[in-house]
Amino acid sequence: MNRKHLLSISTAASALLFAVGASACGSSEGTPADATTLAIKLTDAGCEPHDARVPAGPIAFEIENAGTSKVTEVEIMEGEKVLGEEENITEGLRGGFSTTLAAGSYTIYCPGGSEERGTLTVSGAEHVEGATKGESDTDEGG
Repeated sequence: MNRKHLLSISTAASALLFAVGASACGSSEGTPADATTLAIKLTDAGCEPHDARVPAGPIAFEIENAGTSKVTEVEIMEGEKVLGEEENITEGLRGGFSTTLAAGSYTIYCPGGSEERGTLTVSGAEHVEGATKGESDTDEGG
């Protein structure tokens, strides 16, 4: 094989790996049809809404960068444990993830913002059979 051909194969392989990796971040393919949707905007302050309330069960987090370079990720945490996250949401991009949460209080963590931590209050009885507090259907990482 000549050098030009090897370069072409290498470029194609790199593009394929990038596409596969990007599709794994924040995929919502496994999001249940009855999931509650929570839209989050990334701003210089952190996440909007800073504090949110949702019913227990499957939750689809839809994240949009509203023009900030300071905040590019969202994590839903229980104590220090990350239950779901989306990273590398730079200016103009969108992403998301889904997870199933039981009633309780969780942290919305948006590192880099002037108000990095907010509260996610999950109320009511869990409506997903077999799920436990913090169980996740998410494609984590990014």
